[in-house]
Amino acid sequence: MASLAFAMQAGCRFTAQLGSMRIAEEIDAMDSVAIRPIPFLVTTRLMAAIIAVIPLYLACLAISYVSCQVMVGILSGGSVGSYLHYFGIGVSGIDIVYSIIKTVVFVWIASTVQCYYGFYASGGPEGVGIAAGHAMRAAITVVVMVNMLLTMALWSVDAGARLGG
Repeated sequence: MASLAFAMQAGCRFTAQLGSMRIAEEIDAMDSVAIRPIPFLVTTRLMAAIIAVIPLYLACLAISYVSCQVMVGILSGGSVGSYLHYFGIGVSGIDIVYSIIKTVVFVWIASTVQCYYGFYASGGPEGVGIAAGHAMRAAITVVVMVNMLLTMALWSVDAGARLGG
């Protein structure tokens, strides 16, 4: 979910920034002075996206854990010990590592798709808007498909949850 939100917000900015640089011929100017634009423009955005999403994801994970514990323990009158017990049964440390890996992969894919569409945008400001729309649809579609594949690859062998006695 965090990667889809990232694809919607920051990814669209990547497409718009690179697309406007393309139509203003700034990327062509970089080529003319022997600066390779892809490592300079795209790689920095990919690295920034990955570096930014990890603490954001961990903060969201911690907030969701605490808020769920508050809902169970205080608002619904349940036992906090029972919550901790069943949470420990259902979620292991490797599950958190897998979820971090998935989030990084999703952000990398979404950012790559967004940068691709922005880097190769054409047709003036209207073309940049069209490229942003195409990039959003493509990024969301690819992230959802990769989500299914990664979930099957990481958790299909052993789900880790013991539901029986």
